[in-house]
Amino acid sequence: MNLRFTYLCRNLTRNPTRTALTCAAIALPIVIYVLSFSVIREFDGFLEGAARQLRLCVVQKTSIINPLPVGHRRKIESLDPTGKRLISVCGLRWIGGKVDDHPQLLSTMAADTDTFLDTFTDYKLSDKERANWLRERRAIIVGSGTAEQFGWKVGDHVFIKPSLPPYGEMEFVVVAVANSARDPVTNFFRSDYYEEEMKKLGGRSDIVSFFFVKCATKEDLNNFRAKIDELFAHTPDETKTQDEKTFMSGFITQQFNLPRNLTILAIATIFVAVMAAANTMSMNIRDRMNEIATMRSLGFGPLGVFALVQSESLLLCVGGGILGAGLPYLAFNFTPLARMNVPLIQTLVVEPGVCVQALAIAVGVALFAAMVPAISAARIPLVTALRNQE
Repeated sequence: MNLRFTYLCRNLTRNPTRTALTCAAIALPIVIYVLSFSVIREFDGFLEGAARQLRLCVVQKTSIINPLPVGHRRKIESLDPTGKRLISVCGLRWIGGKVDDHPQLLSTMAADTDTFLDTFTDYKLSDKERANWLRERRAIIVGSGTAEQFGWKVGDHVFIKPSLPPYGEMEFVVVAVANSARDPVTNFFRSDYYEEEMKKLGGRSDIVSFFFVKCATKEDLNNFRAKIDELFAHTPDETKTQDEKTFMSGFITQQFNLPRNLTILAIATIFVAVMAAANTMSMNIRDRMNEIATMRSLGFGPLGVFALVQSESLLLCVGGGILGAGLPYLAFNFTPLARMNVPLIQTLVVEPGVCVQALAIAVGVALFAAMVPAISAARIPLVTALRNQE
C-alpha cells in the first residue's frame, strides 16, 4: 500500500506546473460554489426571517412603481376596529437618496411616524431611541451597514439628497442604528417631515409607495391578505397583497434573480472543473503508457490499473477541493471579510456544511473526470501495451 501511495505522489510531482495549474483550476470553481451557495443559504435565511415577522405588503395591483393613496391606511385599519388581529398599518414612501457626491445609492424610506415602531418590531429600539423617534421631527433610523459605511452614529446630523422630489438636500438626525434588523442598508425617517418638504415645493404628499401591515397570527396573515384586496377591488387603486416573504422574494427575483443566477454560475464552474481534471488525467495517462505496459506485464490486472488512475485523480481533485473550500471558510470567518456588509443578508457566513458539500463535489469531479482515462488504461490489451514499449 505504501509503495502504491509513493507511486501516486511521484506521478503528481513529476510535472509540478501541470499539477499546480490543475489544482488551481479545481479550487477556483469550488471557491465559487462555496460562495454562491453560502449567499443562497443566507438569502433563504433572510426570507425566512421576513416570514416570521407576520407582515403583509400592500402594493398597487398594476405595478409596484405606482403609488397608493394614504387614505387606504384607514380603510385597511377598519377591517379590524379592535386592533387585536390587525395590529398596525404603516405607509412607506421610497426616496432612495445619495450622500454628497458619493456614488453609493441609498435605500431610504419615509414611514408613518405613529405606526412604524409597532409594525417593524424587529428593529428592537430602546426606550430612549423610541422617544427620540417620536420627539425629533427630522429623526432617521439608519441600517447598520449604512452607518458603518458612512461612519454615522447616534446624534449625528446627516444630509441626504432624495432620488425623488424634493431633490434638494434634506437634513436628518440619527436617533438609532438598526443593529438588530436583518436588513442592514435600509433607512427610515418620519413621513410628516417629508410631507412638510413636499408641501413647500407643491408636490404630492397624499401618496405612499406601499403599506406594511402587521398581523397577530399566521391565520390573520392569510385572512387579511384576501380581505384587503377584496376591499379595494373594482376601485381606481386596486391592490395586490402578499406576505413579506413572497413580496421580498418576488421583488429581488424580478431585479436580478439571485438564487437562479448563482446556481447557474456554480454549475457552470463545476463543469469547468470536470473538464480541467479530465484533460489533466488524459495527458498523464498518455505520457505514461509505457509505465502502464510495464505494470500490466508484471501482473497488474485491469482493476488495479483502474484503481491507480482513479486514486491519482482523487488526490489531485481533493487537494484542489480542500484549497477551494478552505480559503473562503477562513476568509469569511477569521479575517476582516467576516464583517463585510452584504445587501439583504447583512454578513456572509460560510458554514462547514457548505464546505463539506464542496469537498463531496470535488470527489465526484475526480471520479467522473478520470473515468474515461481509467477505463482506457485498464482495457488496453497486454500485447498492445507491450508493443508500445518498442
